[in-house]
Amino acid sequence: MTAKQDAAAPYDDWWIATLTDLLADLDALVDDFVARLREVGSGYEDVSGTDIRATARDTLTLLITELRGEQIPGQLADLPQRLGVRRARQGVDRDRLLEAVRLDYRVLWAGLTRVVAPGDAALLVAHAEVVLSTVEDYISEVQVAFLNEREVLALDSRANETRAFARLLAADDPEDVAAEVARELGISLEAEYEVILVPSSAAAAARHLVADLQHTRNRFLVWDFDDGVLFVRPRTEVLGRHPLGAIRGVVIDEIAGLAGVADAARLAHRLAPHAPEGRLSDEHELWPPVAAAALAPLLPGLSPQALAGLDSVPPGDGERIVETFLAYCDTGSVKHTAEAGYVHRNTVVNRLRAFHDLTGMDPTVPRDAARALIALAGSAWLTPDRRS
Repeated sequence: MTAKQDAAAPYDDWWIATLTDLLADLDALVDDFVARLREVGSGYEDVSGTDIRATARDTLTLLITELRGEQIPGQLADLPQRLGVRRARQGVDRDRLLEAVRLDYRVLWAGLTRVVAPGDAALLVAHAEVVLSTVEDYISEVQVAFLNEREVLALDSRANETRAFARLLAADDPEDVAAEVARELGISLEAEYEVILVPSSAAAAARHLVADLQHTRNRFLVWDFDDGVLFVRPRTEVLGRHPLGAIRGVVIDEIAGLAGVADAARLAHRLAPHAPEGRLSDEHELWPPVAAAALAPLLPGLSPQALAGLDSVPPGDGERIVETFLAYCDTGSVKHTAEAGYVHRNTVVNRLRAFHDLTGMDPTVPRDAARALIALAGSAWLTPDRRS
């Protein structure tokens, strides 16, 4: 600090006298800081007015003392570190913190212009650089302490989160521990939850996509398995595309209460090997391939026998028949299937009739439709992005 001060302007009697007058005006400086902080807006709701005023007084005293080139009082020597740590623990946003600390320069400069005579304006301008550099050094120290403490808090939070979540997933009866886990994690016991399981191969990309959300109220709880990563949060209205919508994985949503998350995680694990690339899939889409895989050892001829008739038509016709059948299964509506495929409703009816004739399974009969979905899921008729 001394070297910079000497380079910018000397410790002359005028400068020392000016800073003495400024220190005598400390109450006005504090009032000015509080008023300016109020104008900035939100971000300090959880910080008391007493804290703000006391911190402003200490900070301005420290900065003026440094500008005077004097020894810093012991009680102020570690002020930047204490302030950074305290604001991190109070949950103040980094940008709001830096915005507030930068107000110190504006407050000091406004105070200096009040105590300096009009004829000494040139002398004051000669000291502008040292005032700015002194405040910037202070800001830098506060920011380093703030970021270090926030990282420590994040590590502690993740460790506590991991331990609490582990109890929920390992419990024989999650209802027994759900309330305690909800309290420890600070989340709702009764909310509707969503669970997303992403395989290890897509985990890094998934973490990157939700990184910004992890500092908001829409953050995910994250749990690492050997073969994937689990993302859990209260179900929220998604504006636009889901943040993990383009990642291979399984989503189980509309889970009633935190206790249901454990069973949902186990279900997602069973479904995950059958999830197609490039997007999230849900349990409604993935039950057919899971059923096909389970039945294959018991009924090895199910798919070939059931679908043999489709091989008797030209490949293009067979693909259109299968696509129409799958689209119809999505809604059960000939009208909606026709609209989705941009074809006449009679075309849909004819293709569904052809599917019935070729396979012996009537798409309009639920039992036949379920059997056909399982048979198709275990066959080569479905491309990876239509495996459902």
